[in-house]
Amino acid sequence: MRRWTLSMAILALLGCEGSIGTPPIDDPNDPSCRATGRCAGEVGPAVTSAYPRLSHQQWENTVRDLFGWSELPGLSGTFAPDPRGTTVFDNDGTVLQVTPNLWEDYQAAAETIAQRVVQDADALARVTGGSTDPRAVYEGFLWRVFRRPLTAAEVDRYVALHGRGATHYPSMGPFPAGVRLVLEAALQSPHFLYRNEDGEVREGRITLNAWQLASRLSYTLWDTMPDDTLFDAARSGALVEGRGLAGEAARMLDDVRAEAKIRAFHRQLFELGTYDDLRVDGLGSGIGRAMREETERFIADVILENDGGVRELLTASHTFVNAELASLYGLDGVSGEGFTRVELDPTQRAGVLTHPGFIVRKRGDTAPILRGVYINMRVMCAHIPEPPEFEPPVPAGVTRRERIHSITGPGTCGATCHAEVINPIGFAFETFDDRGQWRTEDNGRPVDALSSYWFGGELVTFDGPVELMHALADATMTHRCYAQNWLEYAFGRPMQPRDVGTLESIAGGSQREGWSVKEILVALVDSETFRTRAPQPEEE
Repeated sequence: MRRWTLSMAILALLGCEGSIGTPPIDDPNDPSCRATGRCAGEVGPAVTSAYPRLSHQQWENTVRDLFGWSELPGLSGTFAPDPRGTTVFDNDGTVLQVTPNLWEDYQAAAETIAQRVVQDADALARVTGGSTDPRAVYEGFLWRVFRRPLTAAEVDRYVALHGRGATHYPSMGPFPAGVRLVLEAALQSPHFLYRNEDGEVREGRITLNAWQLASRLSYTLWDTMPDDTLFDAARSGALVEGRGLAGEAARMLDDVRAEAKIRAFHRQLFELGTYDDLRVDGLGSGIGRAMREETERFIADVILENDGGVRELLTASHTFVNAELASLYGLDGVSGEGFTRVELDPTQRAGVLTHPGFIVRKRGDTAPILRGVYINMRVMCAHIPEPPEFEPPVPAGVTRRERIHSITGPGTCGATCHAEVINPIGFAFETFDDRGQWRTEDNGRPVDALSSYWFGGELVTFDGPVELMHALADATMTHRCYAQNWLEYAFGRPMQPRDVGTLESIAGGSQREGWSVKEILVALVDSETFRTRAPQPEEE
């Protein structure tokens, strides 16, 4: 049974064709080159949309903050779901469109929200500012809805619409009826549902103005609209002067909304949502949730409490456990369901990828392959091509490493990807069994966790997971990949070769100067990559 299971999994995982990495498009006249910015040798800002649409989560957050509510409206669950894009995250804006179904969803939601507002005294007062003059009301509020100043003509149109409110809602007083109708229209407006990043093209680039930068910054770090302080910085011009952008970013990163974004990023990067359903023989049904809680607490402690960075995420030897997790680690002195900080054996554990959750989630005879693929792709951003179709070989050997090596090592059809790229990383974790516990033997044989891997131009040898984690923490490609993952999640788009200069600069600060995650994010938004964009072909 073990050989059959391994062979079937190998069928899906084994083999490589082509080269590691995603090369740019060589022909600069190729339309897809110009549309994506993947032109060989081309420099400049990334090619992005002039009107990126709010994600469903951003819509929820924005409505909540616009009307001063403490809870999300909870309506996006009824929307047509957003499609998955090409990044590992759920917010790739390049695939967000307004389909006919979604347009109907927006219309229904706008009507529901507008009704809630006029029935909520506090929310209504936030809209009107205590005034009953329609022009004063909409001059004082709609700029928040659109996240920019309105023209006089725009205000005129909404004042006129306000006057028709009593016709649509005759059972209401004329003023609240007018407010309700105007809010319905404003919340369906493209100026609300999209972020305006249009502008004049000069030398192949568009430089965002202060209001556009304020919105880009708030949705990058908070997934919601700007607050009053950021709006004031845009209005005064301070945001685009000197270090104004970096200063605002640093302020915003100390807010709970940034904490939520940081937590969500790592939850998706490390696939923590899959931990909940994990099971371990001999332990309770809640062990998976405990494993997730452990890793989430560890990440929050390293990044939010102690301003740590990539190195600390990968090498810190402490964690947080309850009694059940402590038994898995073999730790004494921990009782109850509450979580306690503990120090782990630094010769056995280092960082987030040596937590039992990661080990248990990728277990069984294919564990070295699964772990090797994950770390290559998620931690080092190596591109591993899809395997070819072939007849799965029959593995042979006593230990798991021997069985994997017999069908993927040198001289086999998996020699390129597996023997040189996937297996060396995966074999370092052979010191853990499928329960995530430390072991020194596999099937009566000593565990062999010694491997070598080319980190850039340097062949590094490591013995076991701790040495691997330190090698990863030293490698430029790890720091560059972490920055790339943040760029893709924070900016809501895939990385483009035009981003390489920014990523190389941030990778250097992270690797050589030990930048914290917050410093990485400040550097991302305090860059020309953030301040500018290149037009898509149809704009030109």
